[in-house]
Amino acid sequence: KTNAGLVFDMRDGRIAMSPIAGNENEVTYLWAYDSLADMERHHQAMDKLTAGALKADFDALPDHELHAVQRDIIASYRPDLSQGIGRIDIAQARYMVVTTLRLKPGHETEYWKAVKEIVFPARDRAIPTGSWAVYQVRAGVPASTYMIFRPLKSLADLDVNVMAVRNAEGDRADDMDKILDRAVTLTDTTYYAFNPRISLVAPEFAARDTAAPAFWNPAPAGPPVPARPSNKRDRKEQH
Repeated sequence: KTNAGLVFDMRDGRIAMSPIAGNENEVTYLWAYDSLADMERHHQAMDKLTAGALKADFDALPDHELHAVQRDIIASYRPDLSQGIGRIDIAQARYMVVTTLRLKPGHETEYWKAVKEIVFPARDRAIPTGSWAVYQVRAGVPASTYMIFRPLKSLADLDVNVMAVRNAEGDRADDMDKILDRAVTLTDTTYYAFNPRISLVAPEFAARDTAAPAFWNPAPAGPPVPARPSNKRDRKEQH
């Protein structure tokens, strides 16, 4: 919030993720908005801050030297393509698996129909606690691109045999392979760790995580305690 008459809470859901498998020179931020109109409202408020009351603070940021490149992607949540939503509270998660999926134009309906009929039941059998949120990209990368987010409480959740879902598909595994061959042009998966130091989440979000010490919005470290000077020399001189 500022003292210039403009009220804007910057902690509106930015989650920072640092790669642990992928390009470690990149940091990914997730911003959640109710709609494109809501995103526009937040951006306008931020523009006012950076050009007004907080201009000096933004000008002093070290990003001028560290920030080499940036890509922005806008994607819409697809609840009809997602699975297991609500099984994991993202506020209690510590990692995120992100898979970028690009489909051939004209094959999207075929692909997602097969996923619902074959993959969803297999996941429920092999990974009953898993959660997958699917977003369809609207701008920022080529068309027919989807991003699949799977939050994890621990990397141990990935210790399930990588073939578990395929094995659970049973006789339908070959059918799914044929559809993948026809419909998919690219898949790319990155493992991320949530980075609370550069995240900005609402207090209500942080409160949903009961871990101790606090993971989200950690209290800043206090000033360093000066080292206590040694008194060995003083004691020697007294003898």
